[in-house]
Amino acid sequence: MNAEFDLELRQDFLVEAGELLQRLGEQLVGLETAPGDSELLNAVFRAFHTVKGGAGFLALDPMVVLCHHAEDLLNEARNGNVVLGTGHMDALLEALDLLNDMMAAVSADAPLSMPPAALLTSLLPRAPAPVTAVMPTPAAPAAEGAAIDDSEFEALLDSMYGTAAPGSMPPVVPPAAPSANSGIDDDEFEALLDALHGKGGQPVAAPTAPVATAAPAPENVPAAAAARHAVPVENTVRVDTARLDVLVNHAGELVLVRNRLLSLAARDGSEALVAAAGELDRIADALQTAVMGMRMQPVGRLFQRFPRIVRDLARQLGKDVELVLEGEGTDLDRSLVEALADPLIHLLRNALDHGVEMPAERELGGKPRKGRICLSASQRGERIVISVSDDGRGMDPEVLRRKAVEKGVIDPAHAARLTESECYELIFRPGFSTAATVSDISGRGVGMDVVKTRVAELGGTLQVHSRRGHGSELELTVPLTLAVLRVLMVRVEARLLALPLSNVEEVFELVDGQDRLLDGRLVAQHRGRALPLADLGGWTGASGTGRHVVVVHIGHQRLGCLVHEVLGREDVIVKPLGPLFADVSGIAGATVTGDGRLALVMDLAGLAGGAGQWLTSLQPAG
Repeated sequence: MNAEFDLELRQDFLVEAGELLQRLGEQLVGLETAPGDSELLNAVFRAFHTVKGGAGFLALDPMVVLCHHAEDLLNEARNGNVVLGTGHMDALLEALDLLNDMMAAVSADAPLSMPPAALLTSLLPRAPAPVTAVMPTPAAPAAEGAAIDDSEFEALLDSMYGTAAPGSMPPVVPPAAPSANSGIDDDEFEALLDALHGKGGQPVAAPTAPVATAAPAPENVPAAAAARHAVPVENTVRVDTARLDVLVNHAGELVLVRNRLLSLAARDGSEALVAAAGELDRIADALQTAVMGMRMQPVGRLFQRFPRIVRDLARQLGKDVELVLEGEGTDLDRSLVEALADPLIHLLRNALDHGVEMPAERELGGKPRKGRICLSASQRGERIVISVSDDGRGMDPEVLRRKAVEKGVIDPAHAARLTESECYELIFRPGFSTAATVSDISGRGVGMDVVKTRVAELGGTLQVHSRRGHGSELELTVPLTLAVLRVLMVRVEARLLALPLSNVEEVFELVDGQDRLLDGRLVAQHRGRALPLADLGGWTGASGTGRHVVVVHIGHQRLGCLVHEVLGREDVIVKPLGPLFADVSGIAGATVTGDGRLALVMDLAGLAGGAGQWLTSLQPAG
């Protein structure tokens, strides 16, 4: 193989094997709960089997050795000779961790080390008995040009890896080099891989005496292999994410041109221009929808990593907890998948540590010893809603008040005025914690405030619901996509500002006497509550204060932004302003409006963080 082709094969292996290993974490945790689930057991076996085949083709011998030992253990379980226990699952999960490390090394083109002998021994179905080395019976070589089948390939692996001492380096059998004129197409190559490594189905028992069959020259294989294995037509294409981002950017630029043409047509365009602009509007919408769909991934890709995390943490805490996943098919922008990983880990750890009680405490309270945490996802309009709920002890508002005062987060007078829902929001304050002692998991007063900050940066919100003695739910919402931003355009004197529409709740106009000072801050009485007001005119340096209020939610807070005029909704592409504005809070970037003017796109999380510097200077009108 030439170097370029070899690199392409390795990249394909990293992608496909990586997807298998990512699912394996969830599957192994499920198998620990239900070791008799034959369908799940077969799926786990096939994953190790498939990774082993690909690693063998690329001569990644340490990976082959590790997968082969895991496969042997799982095969004994499938045959009913072994019941997988906690020790077996610990070993399989440790093997999975090591395989992921090996994948990272392969990606970095670093050498692989053989698995530790202790791990390989722990993967044995039973304690090894003394074995007298017996030379295998030699077999007649395969006829020239004959493809080896699955059983022969398994026998070859057994002879290479199965009889090796744990941790020893097996002999390497390099693939035969193709002849100079042996070009094969994609279908033939897929058939060759199937012939050599199988399709990940049920294994075939190896013969009593291992048979090492020499791999035939590639030019003699494709016809016979293709005859035995029907290769389906490929209907998917892997595209580098950088190319996809270029397509998204171009689609976004088209949206900006569409907006400008619609503005021109509405103002002074001819009937033909209006018709053409309308047609472009329809096509641009369809293209934008299609491109956004290409960026989407099932949220299940994000959820797959959490069963393992919950399992390990529950064992560390001495708790018995079941993690239930719901809505795994909900689509999410791929840029949000990694961005949400850390916040969700914090929420799950919080539910495990503070929410779910110890088994004995649950039993005394009339609950099952095993706690339940549910991680669910759903789509509501233009937003994705992810919730983490538990059936634990719930939150006590009075305890939250007392702890907040003890830790100096708020003063006693402020604490006394808090409603029940506002008490729940105290958990997001920096430095707040209800843990009695500091541990590796909690008690330092960090974590939930980090969650709030990260979610706000993504244009999302957090809400807490709790019922004492029955459990709690933390609901996280984020925009469906971050590629094209839908905004509400507002005017502050002559300046245009764009507020992310995903954060906007409603718009209303202040009437005389509706605004007043409370604790030195200007608020408006709205829907029976005091709404803090932020004057965007004062923030931009404008002389007058607007009377239109745009109610926005930032993290778990609500804020009313005073503006002079509300212009309407628009789809925009956010462009960075460069290092000169890097330290200016409240600005995410800029965009060009439909009529060609420049508008600043607001960073509402940054705006809320710096709002205290100018909120106190506001005075009620009239």
